[in-house]
Order: sequence, then C-alpha cells, then structure tokens
Amino acid sequence: MHIDDRDVRLAWFRDARVGMFVHWGCYSVAGRGEQVLNRDMMPLAEYTQLAERFKPDPDWAPRLAGRARAMGAKYVAMTTRHHDGYCLFDTKTDPFNAVNTGPGRDLVQEFADAVRAEGLKVGFYYSVLNWRWRGFWDPEAHPADLPRMVEEVHNQAEELMTHYGRIDVLWYDGCVTPGSITPGAFGYDGHPVEQDRGAFYRAEELNARVRALQPHILINNRSGVPEDFGTPEQELRVEDDAKRAWELCQTLNYAPGWGYIHRSLANKSFGEVVYNMIKAVRLGGNYLFNVGPDARGRIDARQGEIVDRLGVWLERHGEAVYGTRPEGIYEGASQGACYHYGMFTCRGATAYLTLFYYPPDPLVISRLGPAIRSAELLTTGQTLEVEPVSNARWRINGLPEEPPQPSPPVVKLQFEAPPYLLHYRGAEWLDGDCSPDS
Repeated sequence: MHIDDRDVRLAWFRDARVGMFVHWGCYSVAGRGEQVLNRDMMPLAEYTQLAERFKPDPDWAPRLAGRARAMGAKYVAMTTRHHDGYCLFDTKTDPFNAVNTGPGRDLVQEFADAVRAEGLKVGFYYSVLNWRWRGFWDPEAHPADLPRMVEEVHNQAEELMTHYGRIDVLWYDGCVTPGSITPGAFGYDGHPVEQDRGAFYRAEELNARVRALQPHILINNRSGVPEDFGTPEQELRVEDDAKRAWELCQTLNYAPGWGYIHRSLANKSFGEVVYNMIKAVRLGGNYLFNVGPDARGRIDARQGEIVDRLGVWLERHGEAVYGTRPEGIYEGASQGACYHYGMFTCRGATAYLTLFYYPPDPLVISRLGPAIRSAELLTTGQTLEVEPVSNARWRINGLPEEPPQPSPPVVKLQFEAPPYLLHYRGAEWLDGDCSPDS
C-alpha cells in the first residue's frame, strides 16, 4: 500500500547523508563523458558500435558495491538509462539495451543484487529524455513520435519497478519537452512543444504507478513535479522550503563529464570533496558523490583515490556526518558562526566542527549558546580544555601545533542543550561586555 507520510519514507534518507552516484553506460567505451552522442554529433550508426564494444567484467557489480560501502555511502544510485536511450536493463520496449548488445547481460539486475548484498539502499537513475527519438529534435516533422516517447518512459519505468526487487530511490533526469535545448546542444535551434513538461510526460500518472509498485520509494524532483527531494547539481543551492529534503550531486572533475573520462586535468582535491560534503550536510542535505566507471566497470585511480580516502575519513569521523542535523546554528545558507575555522554539524546537544582552516592554539567558539561542557579532538580522541571568556565566548585549548593529519580534523563539542545562534545588538562587544539574546 502507498505510504502517504513523506517524513516516514524520508527517515533513512535524512540519516544516510552520503551516497554514491554512478554514471555508466556504453558511452564509457569512448571515455569522453556520458553525453558524447550529442556533444560530438555522432550519427546513430556510429554510436551503436560503442554498445557492441561495451564488455563489463564479470565481477564489476560486486566490486563497485564494495567500493561504495568502503567509501561510507549508505545508498547507491546508478544510471539505468541516460539521455542516449541505451538501457542497462532487459526491456521489451527497445532492442538498444545491454542484453541485446555487447554485454549480453542485464546489468541493472547485477547492480541491484550487489548493492543489496552490501547492505546499501538501491537507487535507479532514469533519464526521461531519449536523444535517439527524431521527434525530440524535430517534433513538427515527426509528430507520431511524441506519444510513443511518453509511452516508452511509462513502460520502462514499470519494468524497472517490477523486475528488480525493492527500489529505494528513483532519480529522474532530463525531463524536457521535445524541441527543447538539452545539455550540450549548442547551436540547436529548437522549437519546444508548448506544453508543461510534467503534463507532456504525464508525470503524476507515471509516479502514481511507480508508488503503487514501490510504496516506500523516494522520487526526486526531475520528472516535472516536485515529489520528495531536491537535487542541486554541482553547485549548492538550498531551496526556499527549509524542511524539504535535498541532496547535492557532484563530480570529482569539473563539469561537464559525469561518465568515464579518459584523462581529466581539472579535478577537485580531497579537501574540496570533504568541504562540499560538510557544506551540504551542515545545511540539512545529503552528498551524492559521483563516479564514472570505465567500460569494464572499474573505478579508475583518479576517482578511486578519493573514494578510498573518503572512506578512511568517514570511518574515523562518521559520527560528524551520519544522522546529523543543522539544529539552530545556521539560518538559511549563511556562513554561520566560526566559519573562519570550518563548519558545524549537530546531533542533539553534540556539535562537530570540521576544521578547514586550522587555527593556532586556541580555538575560539563565539556566537553560539548554550554553555559548552566538554571538547574533544575527534580525529585523535584527545581531550581539550574548555574555558569561558568575555563576550559569551569559549576558548578551546590544547590543539596540537600541527594538524594531526592532512585531512580536515574534527572537534567534538558537548553543549548543555542543542546549540543555537546567539543574537546581539549594539557596540558593547568592543569592550568585552556583550550579553547576547539567545
């Protein structure tokens, strides 16, 4: 039966905080990202040759799922079909799929089985857009394609929700009406169908059927209707509704390029990845870190190093991420208290300050209440001294002179109650006489 209480369905998602995104398909053979069909204006006859050369290793799925668990991910969302329309699953709607081409196997089944075996939640990415329909590019010349495009989406969604056991997340993408500009379609003079995208794809009907088949499922906001959670991409943009769930999805390289890239020369550092993760979590969101496996299904060294280091960091500092909430420290997406040191995540009366700017001893906690009872350098387990000083501040003494490791360390603070931002007015703080109103 349908679970109407969205908060109940979202409970695990809000606690998970970290997921792995996987962009993988026959485009991985080319090593030029997931949009090579459109960006290189590759004829379909040429593109289909990639599918015949797409030969994943027999053990790709267990390897990938194991890497996701070791990274600290609590769920994994993988492309079942991207904008090229190539289906990684066995579908009766289109012969351009992994069972009928090079792999000769249902890769979605292998993925779902492997992820569940690692105790992780299963997410399916599905592109509503299919570039291989001529009616998408020229709806006036191919009007008969339009209803067939919509039926294909509905039928494939039903297959995905029927044949692979419990699915925890449905991650739509590419929901644009025929004739619209799409990623990479520079120079294309489109003439969009004059209809709301949600109405064109019959999104409410589509998702009602999905929920009938998967009552516990979470659906993102990219099918033309808002559904359960938002999906800022690459750059963090918090929605106006502070109570709404969301996740930041992000690549290691700078966009574009979610699929496999043979050589990427502009990548984020490990510190940047942790920074972006904590920035999302401290504001109440999740962090979905993307990998683009090669044609064999392997994560390359560039991405693998970050995956492994993130797993080590989360193994030590996971309590500062999983199950945390913003509490009352942040108001909107503001920098917040102590931002010149780092960012807070909270669990009840416990706050975790991840340090991205390591201070010389001491560390000063200002603008936060209530009283701090204890402090610990979570990274090493070392107890720190807590000292109250003027202007309702707290001096944290005893940090090592040098950071204990190259990765961002975390200071764990125990407050008397859940922490909140202190408000004050006037210039008295210049004399050390500030008495903030909590």
